[in-house]
Amino acid sequence: MSRVAIAELAAQPNQVSRGWIRIPGVDPAWEVPAVVVRGVEDGPTLAVTSGMHAAEYVPIEAVTRLTRWVDPARLRGTLLAVLLVNSPGFYERSIYVNPRDGRNLNRSFPGDAAGDPAERVADFLLRELIDGADAYVDAHCGDLIEALSPFTLWTKAGDPAVAARSRALSEAYGFEHSLGVDPDSVPGAAYASAALRGVPAIIAEIGQQGICDEPSVGRHLRGLQNVMAHLGMVDPLGPPAPAPKAMDRMVWMRTEVSATYHPTVAVGETVTEGQAVGELRDIFGEPLLALQAAASGVVVFLVTSLAVKAGDPLLGIGVMAEG
Repeated sequence: MSRVAIAELAAQPNQVSRGWIRIPGVDPAWEVPAVVVRGVEDGPTLAVTSGMHAAEYVPIEAVTRLTRWVDPARLRGTLLAVLLVNSPGFYERSIYVNPRDGRNLNRSFPGDAAGDPAERVADFLLRELIDGADAYVDAHCGDLIEALSPFTLWTKAGDPAVAARSRALSEAYGFEHSLGVDPDSVPGAAYASAALRGVPAIIAEIGQQGICDEPSVGRHLRGLQNVMAHLGMVDPLGPPAPAPKAMDRMVWMRTEVSATYHPTVAVGETVTEGQAVGELRDIFGEPLLALQAAASGVVVFLVTSLAVKAGDPLLGIGVMAEG
């Protein structure tokens, strides 16, 4: 039987339960808001998370709306949602990391029940939310200093049948680009850990720069609804979404020095390898390094902060698959 509860938060058929769940072993208390929507009919279980990064507001709002949109009387199966994983960072507007241990939650999976706070949260989510689900969506957007073009990620690793189902989820979501990746390329990501445990899983990203804009919220919500329809949990809301453009890989450009960053390209723009894409300068405005595109493709991700420190990403170029 598919999972029908998140830890102690459960619902009977044709019922919705909402509440705060405490992560075991974390002091001071780390609690996450969660919702269980159980349909009147049996069916698949979809697990969803948002707020792994506390200032990614679009998916938090979209997943919250999803839990209020789903009618248990018309639902086949169960929706399990954690609305805000990084709750300690939410009102702090934390970028990337959680304030308890300074770690990125989405680089902390599969976690450790006896580890630091981020590892304990990751371990809890895998054991009490994701394991036993029929599919998992980790909803994201660009952080406070990030712009991006909508995309989904799925992992090629593990059971080929799970990878195929993950890819189908990615295609059903309805975003512009899709990329199948090796989990080693983003170590510690929740969706990769889920897939390696036999649960088809994706990351879906739309929205940016701390703006909770209605069009992006609406598209994230529709993507989640599309996944539920794809799984047979709800009736389709319309015709299938157009197939995304498949990317072959993502090429990341990073800075080796702390500097000010002056990009000359925008997300969605097509670039060719060697093309000028920006400049790094010191705090006095002296040029440090002219930046050239590391590959030909579409700018899918772009940092929009003036300040960048050594090791930070600057932009990501999606290299399109042939054919």
